[in-house]
Amino acid sequence: MDPALVEAATERNEKHFESVSAKKFILERRVELEPGEAPEFQAELRRRRWGTLGSYPLPANIAVVKEFYANALRLEEGIAPFVSYVRGVRVPYDAQTINQFLGTTLRADEESEYNNYTTETMDPALVEVAICVPGRGFHKNRSQLPLHVKRRDLLPVVRIWSALVHANILPCSHVSDLHWSRSMLMYCIMTQRTVDLGGIICIEISGCANSAPGSALGHPSLITQLCQLAGVDVHSPPFEGPGRAIDSRYIFAYCQDRAPPNVPAPEPIHAAGPQEDIPMDEAPAPGPSLTIHQRLDAMEGRMDAFMQRQEGRMDAFMQQQESLHRGQMFILDAFRSFSLHSAPGHQFPSTADYYAYTGWPGDQAPFFGGDGAPEDGGAANAVEEARAADDDQAP
Repeated sequence: MDPALVEAATERNEKHFESVSAKKFILERRVELEPGEAPEFQAELRRRRWGTLGSYPLPANIAVVKEFYANALRLEEGIAPFVSYVRGVRVPYDAQTINQFLGTTLRADEESEYNNYTTETMDPALVEVAICVPGRGFHKNRSQLPLHVKRRDLLPVVRIWSALVHANILPCSHVSDLHWSRSMLMYCIMTQRTVDLGGIICIEISGCANSAPGSALGHPSLITQLCQLAGVDVHSPPFEGPGRAIDSRYIFAYCQDRAPPNVPAPEPIHAAGPQEDIPMDEAPAPGPSLTIHQRLDAMEGRMDAFMQRQEGRMDAFMQQQESLHRGQMFILDAFRSFSLHSAPGHQFPSTADYYAYTGWPGDQAPFFGGDGAPEDGGAANAVEEARAADDDQAP
């Protein structure tokens, strides 16, 4: 390659690294289900030979992943696609490499059917039949084009798949709904069509590397392990992840249909004493009675609000747990580094360094909803407000 192009690419990658360093990561999830739990989901996972997809996520080396994404930026011609460089080591992330790592290489008689479907030609009605609760479907824009479908409107098994897809295949930070573009993959999964998993993931990683500054980065654990296979030392902190596992507790909280609450029978109405008659011309006109569908919609709205509050509490709790885990790993890494250094000048990290590294997210405020305002909302209320705003927006 022309040395001038190499120098220009290096300068461009250095500037891109500053942008990458400010981005957040979408952490992968592990599938931790016992035999007999979510049997339909586990059976399809085995049929597709995707078991490693749910078991590979380990703590990701953040510095390595950031350097990988900075050097995976490919703006000039002449650079091999789906290749990055980390600490001078060539790291391929093409479809064949990823499929070999995940054990998902298609057999000779298999061909990816996922590539046959596009958002422009796919019939939304077919997708709705495959992934949605009967009677539910996509929210549409004014042109009647599909936008997204709410998680509560998906079949329970599709909600489990959605959690795995949004973390390990097509990373997305907004998981309360399924976007139309991602529903193509969900349709193929639910109808048992062949999917080239490595081909999807390598294109997604390349897209993340060339994404806008405000977007998040996916596949940090996968990239860390690909770098390790290529010969990069990935054992130095900091580490992060993986995210919350897909286990029985997660499925119970987010992936099951919930029966309406048992409402006790009302107390018998006691006879009231005589009241003063109100002239008919002064009596207020009775309002229209609610239909059964309006009552069900109102009940569903209250249940959705309750689940959003519970999800906010759980997210805050998981952030605290992840912070505690980072703190424990930080301490262990400090002891290990100290044991490896014989120089007397090596010092333990300061308290300020420890707090800066663990990033404690704050305590969950006890106030949720209502007409008043909390005295001290903190970070937890910011999370809750952002979640409520996301729920009202498309996609």
